[in-house]
Amino acid sequence: MAKKKALLFIIYDELVDAVKGIAEKTSLGRPEPVGKDVVSFIEIDIPTEIRGRIKGKFDVSVDCIATFSIHVKAKTDRTLNIGNQSDLTQKVLDVFPINGKYIVAKEPTVLMQGYDETGYQVTQVSFRLRTRFNARDL
Repeated sequence: MAKKKALLFIIYDELVDAVKGIAEKTSLGRPEPVGKDVVSFIEIDIPTEIRGRIKGKFDVSVDCIATFSIHVKAKTDRTLNIGNQSDLTQKVLDVFPINGKYIVAKEPTVLMQGYDETGYQVTQVSFRLRTRFNARDL
């Protein structure tokens, strides 16, 4: 019998697939270290609460607000890279709604964050995320 993947990794895989190729890297949480040559990356944050729901049989579901944080390296003079940041943010918004095999992600909202401590400007795209499967199907 093959080992089943954990629920969080199944959700993560579908979110990575949705934004694959938009930035240079995509990671669950902030990658450490990012690397000086990385111009852009997307960080995925899934603050999950797994709930047991009983409706005829036992279902496990996730329903939360998740986030894609889009990080873009500032220009060499430390000025905003508005064009690149806007372009990547729009590409992320264009993937919505995400209708995966196991998840549904919709209702994105954008929040400009400014600079982080490592020279990247950050934009967050938060969205409603829920699972659409019975845990026994995994």
